[in-house]
Amino acid sequence: MNWKTLPSSVLFCSVLVLLASCSYAVLSTIVSLAVGAGYGIPVVLVGKFFYGWVILSVLFCIVAAVSRKRRKSGSVLNAKRTASLAGTGVVMALVTVCYFHSLSYLPISLAVVLLFQYSWMGVLLEAVISRRLPSKSKVISCLVILAGTILAGGIIGSSMSLADMNPTGILLGLCAAFCYALFVCLSGRVCTDMQPLSKSFCIATAGMLFVLLFVGTIYGGAAVLEGITNTGTLAYSIPLGLFGIAVPIILLAVGAPKISTGMATILNSAELPLEVLLAAVIILEPVAPLRWAGVLIILIGIALPYLIEKRIVSGLEEQ
Repeated sequence: MNWKTLPSSVLFCSVLVLLASCSYAVLSTIVSLAVGAGYGIPVVLVGKFFYGWVILSVLFCIVAAVSRKRRKSGSVLNAKRTASLAGTGVVMALVTVCYFHSLSYLPISLAVVLLFQYSWMGVLLEAVISRRLPSKSKVISCLVILAGTILAGGIIGSSMSLADMNPTGILLGLCAAFCYALFVCLSGRVCTDMQPLSKSFCIATAGMLFVLLFVGTIYGGAAVLEGITNTGTLAYSIPLGLFGIAVPIILLAVGAPKISTGMATILNSAELPLEVLLAAVIILEPVAPLRWAGVLIILIGIALPYLIEKRIVSGLEEQ
């Protein structure tokens, strides 16, 4: 067996998943700027999903126009495949919906820490689906990332009290975490034979329709129209759609099928360190030394499975 070919393929797909998490990391800073400019969360939510769908639609039409390759028979959509892609899109939308609403009940530091529980949830989900216990390296990695998340999230040293632990907010935060772990899992398992852009377009369409329906039902049609037609929101909606919908969905569609769900969610933990860095650089948010320590610990936790795997492979090659 050639050990060098497999790790290089897995490494490439791991980099794609890592880049997807980096793309997501830009969102918090953009949302903070949008809210600071006076736009409400429902309007920002609609803008993100609608213009993310528009970007993917344009890409899809361009590729469809220039591509002369015939579709594989396995990539033809039927009712079952359409339902699975639609379900993936709804799960993706629920991540943002649950997380944004958890912020209405919880301090942002606690909401962030709850969201990033998806690292161990992804490992647990993989264990349930595969009916195998997670590897020791993944368990250690999750524990290290969890410790780093608590520090980087800013919980330690904050003035948080028991009164801030709103049960509804905690439930929403954990639901956001589970939905994200499930979305990563589905990205790697649903319709893997489809062309990644086509798959991404279908997922984004379902997510966009769900968000429009949700915001229209809860906040009224005015919020939906403002998110779509208000030109003042474009400076925020377009980058949110690009970095929050188009780019990560495509990267996950390509990379996630080649690596395990647990490993994919561990890699996505890189989102928080970059969020902290961008907040410090762009909106000049003061970052305490403990939070920087947490960032470093998270990065170590992400690297651990690969370092351990490399050590094992090196040992096998020497034998």
